[in-house]
Amino acid sequence: MTFWKLFDGDTPHVSTAAFHADRERAPHLEQGVHRPRLDKAAELVTWYRHHASIGALTVVDLGCGDGGLLSLLARYPREEIEAWGYDFQPSNQQGWTERGVDGRYADVFATGDTFHGIELAELAVMTEVLEHVADPWTVLRRLHAAGVRAVVASSPATETDHSHCAEHAWAFDEAGYADLFTTSGWEILRHERVGMFQVVAAEAVR
Repeated sequence: MTFWKLFDGDTPHVSTAAFHADRERAPHLEQGVHRPRLDKAAELVTWYRHHASIGALTVVDLGCGDGGLLSLLARYPREEIEAWGYDFQPSNQQGWTERGVDGRYADVFATGDTFHGIELAELAVMTEVLEHVADPWTVLRRLHAAGVRAVVASSPATETDHSHCAEHAWAFDEAGYADLFTTSGWEILRHERVGMFQVVAAEAVR
């Protein structure tokens, strides 16, 4: 089991709104390396809906980027899946309009323990998010405390302290990623590799 902290101090610059303020929109849905892990995340959302025998599942995409995953979930009628998302990178808002999805501008992980002003859902999605935040353990514990029932998340599985994206604050091998969830109040239901990424579906332990 291994994870690596890739920054000094308490708050990595790569997790801040200031870092993302002038970054270009990244249309991951149209990028070959990213599309498979977004398809897998959408699959796990629908899988969880049936696994948990939920009629209509509400989904919030925390760090929704330009709305790629939200557009995949929009293929389902709202009687099955109702989804919305949040992101704090200004350039991504263009994607919400083009894709016709419910994206909302907010710095989700700077709102404290109560997620003040953030509309949560039964299931929270965080694709390529937890490796960017200052404290991914606290994020997962706060979601658990807020009553979120399940999460679907993805992060790279091949990065280390010596080989990683400069924009990442953390790196996890598969065992380290699993431990992140299980030590934060979640039971892993599925944990799968998709290319260089790992995708997890987990349920809150109550």
